[in-house]
Amino acid sequence: MIRSALPDDTEALVALGEATGIFGPGEADALLRGTLDALHAGQLTADHQVHVWAETSQELPGGWVYFAPRNTPDNAWDLWWIGVAPARHRQGIGDALLLFVEGHVAAAKGRVLFIETSSLPPFAPARRFYESRGYAISGVATNGYGEGDDKVTFMKRLSS
Repeated sequence: MIRSALPDDTEALVALGEATGIFGPGEADALLRGTLDALHAGQLTADHQVHVWAETSQELPGGWVYFAPRNTPDNAWDLWWIGVAPARHRQGIGDALLLFVEGHVAAAKGRVLFIETSSLPPFAPARRFYESRGYAISGVATNGYGEGDDKVTFMKRLSS
């Protein structure tokens, strides 16, 4: 089941963010917790969405996704983060979350969805995941995340 993230999910999502390797040491606590705290405090616009995947409403999240429209007039959206607990990889959770985002963006008349990720070898599975689901590389920012770590931007057109 996919549901909106609740304030009570924050600790589990920070731990999940650390376990996925998406965030470096301390980044999950600073970035993810900060985003969740801002969301739950109403400091982000209503279009900012954080949803979790869990088998039941009582179970800890096994995955999460954060996405929002770009602050541009062209109906473009960003998928900021998508993560699945390593023990739950290859069980369709990432697919379910990504399809949920695409459906939400398309229903909101979103034209295109962008996803940014690292060029480093540990992120190769994420890059293959996006490519296998119809996302194309639309740009590479050399050293965009740091020396030797390019920012790879994927995009997929969702509507015309």
